[in-house]
Amino acid sequence: MKIIRFKFKKNEKVMYISHIEMMNAFTRALRRADFDVVFTQGFNPGMKLVFALPLPVGVSSDSEYVDIWFNQDYKCQYVIDKLAQALPTGFELLEANSVEKSTLMEDVGSAIYGYIVECDKNLKEALDKLISLDKIEVEKSNKKGPVDILPYIYKIDYKDETSFSVLCKAGAKGNLHPRLLLKALEKYTDCRIYEKSINRNKLFLKVQ
Repeated sequence: MKIIRFKFKKNEKVMYISHIEMMNAFTRALRRADFDVVFTQGFNPGMKLVFALPLPVGVSSDSEYVDIWFNQDYKCQYVIDKLAQALPTGFELLEANSVEKSTLMEDVGSAIYGYIVECDKNLKEALDKLISLDKIEVEKSNKKGPVDILPYIYKIDYKDETSFSVLCKAGAKGNLHPRLLLKALEKYTDCRIYEKSINRNKLFLKVQ
């Protein structure tokens, strides 16, 4: 058995498909490429693959990871070449490396998101005001009551009046949904934000 870790892009053409739909796209591609993939045990066995961190619908990415278990000792370059031909347009495999064991979901530590927005006020002043606060509380759709997202924000880099990036906490032990930051900007700076695009520029793994 061999575990191969793939790094890949998910561009604008496929950014509106859900995490489950992306898993299905990879599963179908593995079948089309006729790879000997390990299957899970149980009543409903499926191909054994694990993604690093679900990406919100409508967000593109330059830095996604997936671990896939194979029954055969395939060469990494062979797999990446063959799988790339079977994946739908919009997914781009960047690299593949074998790993001894998969702790991918636990290895995620932080992420950088790039934003392109339209703001009806001075964007730099709004960002500076937000990051100067002692607490940034916003409502999450899956939790009751407000959540303080300030501890999840490590750094905000202003680019120009339409773009900025955020280095933030990510992973199983704490994760900042990128749209919560836009929600906080509107709440605390009294500006109106129109999201043009969000991209996950980088996903940092603890083993890197």
